[in-house]
Amino acid sequence: MCSSTRLRGTRITMTTTPDMRRPFRLAAVTLALTLPASVLAAPVALADSDETHTLIVGTAGLDNIPHMNPLDSGWLIQGELNNLMYDPMIRWSQDDYSPSPGLVTEWDFSDDGLTWTYTMNPDATWSDGEPITAHDAKFTYDLLMENPVFNGRHGELVNNFTSVEATDDHTLVIEIEEPSALMAHLNGTSIMIMPEHVWGDIENPDEYHGEPGQPTSGAFELAEWREGEFVRLTAVEDYWAGPVAYDEFILQNFQTPEAMVQALQAGEVDLIGNLNPQQYAALEAADHVTTSTGPGRRLQSLNFNVGARTQDGEEIGDGHPALRDPAVRLAIHHVIDKEQLVQVAMDGHAIPGVSLVPPIFSDYYWEPGDEFIEVSADIGNQILDDAGYDERNDAGVRIDPESGEPLEFRLHYHSDRPTYAIVKDFIVDWVAELDIVLNDIAMDTTPLNEAGDAGNYDIEFGTWNPGPEATGTLVYHTCDRLPTEPEPTDLTFAFYCNEDYDALFEAQLAESDLEARSEILREMQALLYEETPSIQMYYENQLEAYNSERWTNFGTQPSAGGMIREQQGAFGYEAATPVSMDGGSGDDATDDDATDDDTPADDGEPAAASDDDGAGATPWIIAAVVIVVAAGVLLFVRRRRTADERE
Repeated sequence: MCSSTRLRGTRITMTTTPDMRRPFRLAAVTLALTLPASVLAAPVALADSDETHTLIVGTAGLDNIPHMNPLDSGWLIQGELNNLMYDPMIRWSQDDYSPSPGLVTEWDFSDDGLTWTYTMNPDATWSDGEPITAHDAKFTYDLLMENPVFNGRHGELVNNFTSVEATDDHTLVIEIEEPSALMAHLNGTSIMIMPEHVWGDIENPDEYHGEPGQPTSGAFELAEWREGEFVRLTAVEDYWAGPVAYDEFILQNFQTPEAMVQALQAGEVDLIGNLNPQQYAALEAADHVTTSTGPGRRLQSLNFNVGARTQDGEEIGDGHPALRDPAVRLAIHHVIDKEQLVQVAMDGHAIPGVSLVPPIFSDYYWEPGDEFIEVSADIGNQILDDAGYDERNDAGVRIDPESGEPLEFRLHYHSDRPTYAIVKDFIVDWVAELDIVLNDIAMDTTPLNEAGDAGNYDIEFGTWNPGPEATGTLVYHTCDRLPTEPEPTDLTFAFYCNEDYDALFEAQLAESDLEARSEILREMQALLYEETPSIQMYYENQLEAYNSERWTNFGTQPSAGGMIREQQGAFGYEAATPVSMDGGSGDDATDDDATDDDTPADDGEPAAASDDDGAGATPWIIAAVVIVVAAGVLLFVRRRRTADERE
């Protein structure tokens, strides 16, 4: 799901004095932020070289990706790497995400919308020098139609194909059963074309994990992948669209965001993203660091287990039965104060959430208007009373009238994200106002995701990165995405299934008029908002920082005030230029000015995990983070109390 990619992220008793618990929780967050890097991360060790320029990007979560198969990519990092190594048939433009030429230079369709003709770029070549042809495209689309694993990932596009033909090396003709808006972009960066002269010899392509040296269509080739540690790519010198200005790209994994921040401060990495507001503010004061922010597509949500089951109705997992009832989920939605989460957890660097489609994709974004869910515990309690949850046990917890179980739910959240630790505390307290208990459980990302895929959860934190095509996100709530066998799956969100929603999904696929299709997509979003299989808490701004003594000219998407990392393309990395080659002193299109200090070496080697804590990392950054986090939480407490008094 490259155009939309996900990252999914104990209460003991009910209490009427929730603020008493916060100092202990804050202490835990503060301790995590003050631990030395030797405890928090596997740091980077760099070796100098005068012959190569290497862009080193720090990230978290590289240890979660199971493979590097470009046709079965379900994680954000996989999509980011795919964009570096492959060009799509049709790009999402850097300026405004509109469809623009990629491997295809132009495309047209018949009057009835059932025949689409794509003209391949005659200059496009694989990194081994072989031409990229319409035969490669036909081979790939046939593979997506025939292979069950790939079809499960891309069926919403290719299952509508009735024939795919390469009429010559540069012309691809696709016949479809029903008119489809997806044909105007072929799902953009979600689907990359593979070289038939190589992949045609792979016996089980769905088991391909990624091999160094395989020919690619993009600016880089895979050189090395150490699972959970780093990925090294080498630049294609004769890349058909124009080579990049450096030699290597390294994506280096860190176990914690704090260790990644320290590595940037120490000059061990060149670019990092997904900062929390406290880290971002601290890095703004660093002389050699330039910070960058812009509206992002990263969505933080609470996902409910609405009844994990197969397409045949066989139950799986161990979710609480009460969460199958939309009334319970809606009541919880009524106590989530998204505006306050934005102000405190994100220090204003976010927008309150509504739908799975972020506002930066304005063509399809839905505004709730009169349907806005008001923040009110009184309304939430009334909904529960009216739905029959009016009995309570001796501890004051509501009872599910169907199962007889108390409304006591597990809340899974990522243990490696300090912002989540803050957010979940307030969610636990707010939901307690409904006489519902949330037992918050910190989990590493991998076991959290495994529990979610198997339906072994009640409520979980989730991170979603939608793309410009809303279908790539909204398809995860269709009934076809439920598993066919009682086995774990990452193809569904919340195990939601609604026939009315599915009918709308099919209708929007067949609608070619933009405004008419937008109305259908907004109706789908309204239905999800009402039934609440998940609660969209907020859309994060992308908070990034890079070493501006070493690097400049990072491209952003959108081009005006957009993001460097996590793009729907590789514009940020492809435009990056070493300062030593640019002849300047840094990037002038960002928040901070670069210094005139001597430029450190900009190349290096990644290392396996070690006990070293990263020499040169300055402790004042971590201290600043702790102070700002503490101040933010205390401010939230004060505002929360004021709001309670007004009620």
